[in-house]
Amino acid sequence: MKKYQCLLYILLSILFTIACSEDISEYTSRVEELKKQNDAERQKIDNQKRQLEENKYKGELLKQKLDSLEREMKNVVENPEILTLSFLVEDNPSLKKSVTSEIRSSGKIDCWLPEINSSKKLIPHFTFSGTLLVMDSIEIKSGSSLIDFSEPVTLSVITSKGNKTYVVYVHSRTGLPVMEITTQDSVGITSRDEYVVARMKLTEDVSTRSSNEVVEGNLMIKGRGNTTWGFPKKTYRLKFDEKISLLGEHKDKSWVLLANYADKSMLRNRLAFSFSRISNLDWTPSDHFVELILNGNYLGTYQLCEKIKVSNHRVAVGDDGCLLEIDKRATEEEGTRYFYVDHITNPVNLKDPEVEYNDELFTYAKQFINAADKALFSSDFTDPERGWQKYMDMDSFVDWYLINELARNNDAIFYASCFMNLKRGEKIKMGPVWDFDFGFGNINYNDNFLCEGFWVKQASWFSRLHEDPAFIKRLTERFFYFYNNKDMILNNIGEDALYLRSSVAENDNIWHTLYKYSWPNNDIWGSYNNEVQFLKDWVNKRFEWMKKEIEKLN
Repeated sequence: MKKYQCLLYILLSILFTIACSEDISEYTSRVEELKKQNDAERQKIDNQKRQLEENKYKGELLKQKLDSLEREMKNVVENPEILTLSFLVEDNPSLKKSVTSEIRSSGKIDCWLPEINSSKKLIPHFTFSGTLLVMDSIEIKSGSSLIDFSEPVTLSVITSKGNKTYVVYVHSRTGLPVMEITTQDSVGITSRDEYVVARMKLTEDVSTRSSNEVVEGNLMIKGRGNTTWGFPKKTYRLKFDEKISLLGEHKDKSWVLLANYADKSMLRNRLAFSFSRISNLDWTPSDHFVELILNGNYLGTYQLCEKIKVSNHRVAVGDDGCLLEIDKRATEEEGTRYFYVDHITNPVNLKDPEVEYNDELFTYAKQFINAADKALFSSDFTDPERGWQKYMDMDSFVDWYLINELARNNDAIFYASCFMNLKRGEKIKMGPVWDFDFGFGNINYNDNFLCEGFWVKQASWFSRLHEDPAFIKRLTERFFYFYNNKDMILNNIGEDALYLRSSVAENDNIWHTLYKYSWPNNDIWGSYNNEVQFLKDWVNKRFEWMKKEIEKLN
């Protein structure tokens, strides 16, 4: 017995020693980790100190140079400024021709290189009014200072009486990121049903997330769209082999390229997204303008967007929720699963995830939407607990309605591209917004070219909602929220147009859409600037008309 007790004691001692050794090892490892973190932090502080000392030294040298130069000057300039900035071929052999920059009073300087450049290390040639031109407290000399313009560069003209700072953007080609897609064996994309295997390369520009960054990936590509697929300039759907972030968004496999062929401003979808981003809608697709080169052929300006789908970072309805779309064409498309609702003329398509008829999710969504419809058209529909508000989210319905009504969006009368999302245990929500290239006056039927008149209000659900004082109260509050942001929205149109102007010129060289009719244009305004001005004027007039009418509702 004692022998076994002894063995047990030895065994326990060994186990205790092992446990202690593991604890000591873990403790030692943690100490080493903390020591490394401490050393790294100390190194960071030392680097900051050295940088401060270096900046102080450079600042003192700069002041000495400034004082020395100004002692020899008769008059010191009070309002310094850069007068010209260019890049000459004789200074920069990588350029095919010399280029000049556009200098704005705001302090922004834009320069467009005529081709896509892998390197933007260039020698600028400039003239200025002032004492010194500096970058990071170091004097810059015209015709000799080599600067890396792959990212925005800050230059300052300084005198003892003042200074002015400029930010220089040197763009490749038109200033948009360039997306190059090459299909296997260079086959054409002729179908909306069959994918083609391809390879993609996306090169960013100085004004996007990370200039000169290159993103590459394998994908499949096919056509997309209904009406838009019939235009000469096609729209495309991209499906990558792996989840990928293209221009800073969350990683995903699914993206779309919008052509905006019939929208001569190319800004109407972007404008709708701008409204949506300041709204109460849960999610708005991220979008970026890019230049598309397909199989070596330049195809012009495209709008790269996140595809609408159920995802934690897109339509976030959980693992058992769904995305729905009211879509007139649902009955014509293969694989759709749709149902009807008493007071909605067109079918409601369960868009995502894929389901079969009478699946539990399909049945849940069908019963929920029909219950909402029944409550909305019941005798006590205004009751917050028994009426429509039991099933329908007030804020999303109000904001979705206002965005589409402001645009007089033809399809938003519950015809097509009317998305809703449903999360288990929650109310049905409208959104996201989609498909506005025929909106904001760019259409010649149903009077939707007019700035006056309600359109989306005629949809049965919204017509009924307008009978509820609670809906009208919230509608009024939210309209004036958007109205108070009108100047910002109009300014965004101008900024986006300025960003696109070089790309639009190249796009028109291919597709010749300016100065000519494209269905369903109501007006042709000629130049790109005129098209943009018409859009701004139309939006402004629409806002003012709706302001008067919504005030009458109360």
